[in-house]
Amino acid sequence: MPQFGLFAAAVLLCAGVGPRGESGQTPGPEVRYFGQLAPGTTPVRFAPGVVSTQAIEINGVFRPDFREFFFARQVDGVFTLFRSTHAGDRWSDPQMLRIFPGGAAGVAVDMAYSPSGRELYFLGRFKPGVPPMQAPLDIWVTRQRDGQWATAQIVPAPVSTDAAEAYPTVVADGSLYFSSDRPGGLGRSDIYRAPRRSAGTFGIPVNIGSPANSTDTDGDTFASPDERYLIITSTRPGGFGRADLYVSFRAAGGGWRQPINLGDAVNTSDTEFCPMVTPDGRYLFFSRTYGGGSWETTTDADVFWVDMTVVERLKR
Repeated sequence: MPQFGLFAAAVLLCAGVGPRGESGQTPGPEVRYFGQLAPGTTPVRFAPGVVSTQAIEINGVFRPDFREFFFARQVDGVFTLFRSTHAGDRWSDPQMLRIFPGGAAGVAVDMAYSPSGRELYFLGRFKPGVPPMQAPLDIWVTRQRDGQWATAQIVPAPVSTDAAEAYPTVVADGSLYFSSDRPGGLGRSDIYRAPRRSAGTFGIPVNIGSPANSTDTDGDTFASPDERYLIITSTRPGGFGRADLYVSFRAAGGGWRQPINLGDAVNTSDTEFCPMVTPDGRYLFFSRTYGGGSWETTTDADVFWVDMTVVERLKR
């Protein structure tokens, strides 16, 4: 969830009607996406009436084996995790999952799985005795224990700091991409990469530099597992709306190429953000908000999906 304007705040099938799948195995293509008709190059709402409803929903992320799905819904003004699992021959009804200490309410949004699927990183806003929307923006992680998600913990410095950190993405070697407005950046918010250490901790985050980062606000970045491309949310000039989605491909020398706007097939005069590519690389999930430049004026927000052709055709 970006840190400017709307960045500034911080149909799953129901049980009993799900499509058939084999228990204990990765669901096949006809099951993975809950029986939804696959989109083409025009984005459509994902799971209308269940995920994309009259409430405000953002994010959409599958576990690597497609047996779990998370999204975030605003409940009493606070973004909260909702989870559905695939077991036997169907998907469960989405259920709220509170994983802060004591089951307390707090902002939990912008989720990303580790490659193993046993860690879930997210943007959290939680501090005992502090209203959620006044708590610091930090990167949190919850880990699976005996098949259950344990109480979440802050990912400590040098990842989480006194600045605002948001939107984690984990790549194949376990390194972490995220955005931050910490001092020394190029713009109001920049993208950083923290290398994974062998002990499961992270090294000093490195600003990925320009042109992926600009003098405007850049964040909400999905990094492909092989780090071949980044899908970036940015307010840089030349876009279609308040914030647009861009793709930056890896340059031959190891840096990042100039980000390319995904175009008016994806971006609108509203805000497009929260990109996440499915584990099979077939679809781009993202979020779109309506109704103004802040969460207070937002009238709706939904999860969309579109064929990855809209990204791949831009590679030069």
